Amino acid sequence: MKTNPEITQNFVKDARRKAKKGVYRVDVTIGDKRVPIDVYPEVFSPKSDYSVSSRSLYETFGNLKGMEVADIGCGTGVEAIVALLAGAKHVDATDISTLAVACTKHNVTNNGLEEGITAYQGDLFSSLPQKKYDLIIANLPIVDFEPENASGITLALYDPDFSIHKRMLREGKRYLSTNGFITFTHANLQSGKTDNPDKDFHLLEEMIKEYNYEVTEKKESFALGYKWVNYKIKATSKPAICVKGSDGRGYYVVSR
Repeated sequence: MKTNPEITQNFVKDARRKAKKGVYRVDVTIGDKRVPIDVYPEVFSPKSDYSVSSRSLYETFGNLKGMEVADIGCGTGVEAIVALLAGAKHVDATDISTLAVACTKHNVTNNGLEEGITAYQGDLFSSLPQKKYDLIIANLPIVDFEPENASGITLALYDPDFSIHKRMLREGKRYLSTNGFITFTHANLQSGKTDNPDKDFHLLEEMIKEYNYEVTEKKESFALGYKWVNYKIKATSKPAICVKGSDGRGYYVVSR
């Protein structure tokens, strides 16, 4: 039986409580630069007690000099802004939520970055230009559960049957440059407290393999009592296999 993690339920309550207060501001620190981000009601905040997935993405970008970047599920626009500050040539940001897109546009303008970031409203890649990207940032919902009310903040948190992940993997190849890669974060929110705490990661990595991608980098961290993994993956024409590590603690995807 699929479970609705208590931590995710608390995140929803926290986001809706803050939404009642209207727009509020958080400051995101990138190196020695302070980036002000205004959070619109029920848009995923990049800085809260529950925002580990957002932070684990933008804190691992590194040098993106000259890259064409797509930010899928842009929310407040923080990943797009950080990517541009990390040297990206241009960032196309998109979100299915019209409110999130408005929030992104506001924050881009507020930080004086209009020439480097363009925001679109659409479902995954549907509204993006037909071009190739060196990096696709996919800040996707990570909980495989069907909430009772799929609206507002829940759309940013729940992905029943991982249908959004599957579509992203299937469609993403058409938008990747030859050496392009996709980065996203996952957590064991559903299996972390069970006898098989890494099950969430095993299922995800099987999906990555099924859609003919390979994991090129994994960065693990621990927060809020759960494991968080930032993945970088790239498309491959070669079939891949999952093998158990010699330490017996995890699975690794390798090319045949």
